[in-house]
Amino acid sequence: MTDNKIKFLLGSNTKRGFYPLFDELRDPIEGKHLYILKGGPGSGKSSLMKRVIKLLEGKKHSMEYIHCASDPKSLDAFIDYDAGISMVDGTSPHIMDPKYPGAYDHIINMGECWDNKKLIENKKEIIPLSNSISSCHNMATSCIKSAAALLDNNMIIARSYTNHDTVKDFTEKIIKELKDSKKGKERKRLLSAVSVGETVFFGDTITSLSTKQYIIPDKWGAASRLILSKIHEAAKAHSLDHISCYCSIQTPDKIDHIIFPSAGVAISTANVFHNVKDKKQQIIEDIIKPIPNMEMEQMNLHLDKAKELISTASRHIERAKLLHDDLEAFYVEAMDFSKVDAIYEKLAREIS
Repeated sequence: MTDNKIKFLLGSNTKRGFYPLFDELRDPIEGKHLYILKGGPGSGKSSLMKRVIKLLEGKKHSMEYIHCASDPKSLDAFIDYDAGISMVDGTSPHIMDPKYPGAYDHIINMGECWDNKKLIENKKEIIPLSNSISSCHNMATSCIKSAAALLDNNMIIARSYTNHDTVKDFTEKIIKELKDSKKGKERKRLLSAVSVGETVFFGDTITSLSTKQYIIPDKWGAASRLILSKIHEAAKAHSLDHISCYCSIQTPDKIDHIIFPSAGVAISTANVFHNVKDKKQQIIEDIIKPIPNMEMEQMNLHLDKAKELISTASRHIERAKLLHDDLEAFYVEAMDFSKVDAIYEKLAREIS
């Protein structure tokens, strides 16, 4: 990614199944409108969102883009902070319903634009395709759950070898550095996800939101978890504006990155699944004491097996994407896109 857009995710397949953070989009006090799109695959939700984004981008607004974990090239949502507008695909697996209907939340029903008769005619194809997609995601979750168990075991072993002096010194340094940070609230996000054939990582978002990056090279996760949890506690205690980015397979149990945009500071975990590369980084060293060979061999075995399981999970998600494309074709065929144009024109008038 090289366009410097602020990109996050708000859900992914985790050891608990699909774990959504989409309620983070709601800001009824400061925000003006949250538009919730409803409809099937291929019903014009994504294209409508892109058209609205293009309209708002022309105003040079501050935007945040929420990508789909199962298809990173596609968007699940966006936030325009200047206009106070958010829009989200509110269908499964990240179902959203209004909390303040009309006053803040607005349902946009894309189902009004399709021909039900055509969909009913294709019911025998639509139902098994939908079930197969769900099965693929269930198998991906099973792989991720097994991988997480192995990684958790490694983390437990590594705790005994964490260099607590380094952890203490570094966390105290960061907390002092953040004392003049802007007051605000926590935003919860993801920067990575097990995706279509790979683990996607929006590392450029970190460098876009910070001028100084502290990198915790932590193969095992124990030291980084301790460091980031302490910094997170301090940020919450002092009501600092910050973005907590969770480990995609261990959401909401483990934070991998914390960004303080107003201070221009980010603290990021680097491991085999996401490695941040930038010459401006400051690497935190000596966080782990030497681990005995016998335990190291066991941990490396667990890590290799976890990587295999994550790779298998990504292939299941890739298969789900291919099936989703087939399913989408039935809905595209049933759509009257002139009705989608009418919805866009109404939206354009509301937000301009």
